Amino acid sequence: MGRFLIKFTKEGEIRYISHLDLLRVFQRAFRRTDVRLRYSQGYNPHPKISFAMPLSLGFESRGEYVEIETESGHGPEQIIRELAESMPRGLQVLACSPLAETSKTSPGAAVEFASYTAEYRGDDAAMRDSLVAGILPFLGEKEIISVKYSKKKKKDIETDIRPSIRSLSSASDTRLLLTMMLKAGNVGNLNPEQLVKALCRFCGREYLEYEWRYRRLDMFFRDGKGRIRPLTDFKG
Repeated sequence: MGRFLIKFTKEGEIRYISHLDLLRVFQRAFRRTDVRLRYSQGYNPHPKISFAMPLSLGFESRGEYVEIETESGHGPEQIIRELAESMPRGLQVLACSPLAETSKTSPGAAVEFASYTAEYRGDDAAMRDSLVAGILPFLGEKEIISVKYSKKKKKDIETDIRPSIRSLSSASDTRLLLTMMLKAGNVGNLNPEQLVKALCRFCGREYLEYEWRYRRLDMFFRDGKGRIRPLTDFKG
């Protein structure tokens, strides 16, 4: 028996499958391996698979995490090898590490930050220049108000997202690439698209969804000394 944390990618066309479909993909993949998953108790037992933090539909990722519990005595290397042979294109297993079986803290509950890139794929050079020039004054604001429609309250909600932005930088050649680290998980969660919309509004530019492509790079937690570390280092 064992408890493991698996890091994987979600890239290409498979970025359009939902979180529930992703769960089904992993369940089917494990059924094609010799790795036997542990099941919950009760009237409707289900395999113990838990994702660290759901990814927005259409986003790509190089840093997704899933926690599993097994009945078989396989080690991390064998789990990687067997699972890799059963995964569809776009889902690549990058790492697998053991977790403390006695710990009650899940990797998902430990997440405090996530890093992303937002690539501007439009051809407006003035747009690129404006956003690059606007980053420093944007971050210099004491408040950055984001307006987001709430389906539950059925109205626009204003939120100050400045405390949720840890870093934001840019690189630009033929295309603009924004790199950011944002609050994530139970402590608060800022979607990178929400930040980009706020930056565009601050710079007086129109945000067009089809011109942007988002990718999650990794997730992070604080260790016992308060240091921010990638979730691959989490041991439970």
